[in-house]
Amino acid sequence: MLKDFYKKAMDVVFVNFLWIITSLLGVFLTLGAATSAMFSVMFKIINTNEPTSVWREYWKSFKDNFVFSTLVWLILVILAIPIYFMYIYSLSKGLDLLVILALVGAYQIIIFFIYFFPTLALFKTESKGQMLKNVLIMANKNLWTNFKVLGSLVFVIILVLYVHISFLVIAVGIYGFLVAFHLTKLFRPYLAQFEKSIEEEEIL
Repeated sequence: MLKDFYKKAMDVVFVNFLWIITSLLGVFLTLGAATSAMFSVMFKIINTNEPTSVWREYWKSFKDNFVFSTLVWLILVILAIPIYFMYIYSLSKGLDLLVILALVGAYQIIIFFIYFFPTLALFKTESKGQMLKNVLIMANKNLWTNFKVLGSLVFVIILVLYVHISFLVIAVGIYGFLVAFHLTKLFRPYLAQFEKSIEEEEIL
């Protein structure tokens, strides 16, 4: 038991290291691909008792999802910039309605970010538009899960910014593990339906 825990803990640290390296080398343009690859490994760590080949799984997911994950990541950044400036402007001018709109927009971007990359890591589909639609639906209908995954994000931010910067070497891995853990139960019925659809397509 202790040996298995240690192995999984070291896998989480290794994934964290790979995420930092691939994000930095890509000047954070590759952050989307790195994040989807991280979640691909995390779901394997959580959902299987077999040893996880972190290196192979990470790079496979990184390459397979690179284009789509990078595109979505860049779109999220482009959307976030005007929302940020709208928030700063409305706050300085005391425009309460604009402040609320900016916060709602920021919430939507953050929660979409949290849901999208695990979904991309776990589900393989040719219909990218349908995947984006499903992510939007899941991200806005599971408020209790949203509370838990947002709490996980806040926890690791506090860990790095307010405890010690050195926690960066494990913080991303912890975030990925916690979010994957919270989403595993939520994704289970979708996975069952997805696998059923694949089986029906193969029969046809």
